[in-house]
Amino acid sequence: MKPKSKILGKVRELILTPEQHTKLQEFTTGQGGYQSLCARVYDSVKSRDGKLIARVYEADMERIQKAVDRPDTGGWQDLFREIMAANGS
Repeated sequence: MKPKSKILGKVRELILTPEQHTKLQEFTTGQGGYQSLCARVYDSVKSRDGKLIARVYEADMERIQKAVDRPDTGGWQDLFREIMAANGS
């Protein structure tokens, strides 16, 4: 069996503000197809040097990027647009 990192691809680190981290937690429940994605990102967050850092696998980053590139508006898409902009994406 391949290691999880080989299956899911490279990892990208995103810095979140405490407010973004709290908002992300809100999107881990509810209806729609985004809860598991938000939960994986939320669960990956660790504090390092006083910063909240999410480790996001390439497969999830592709899904996030597609969502933020579309003109759709919505809470989780808008949150990731904000996070990505703050991280230079």
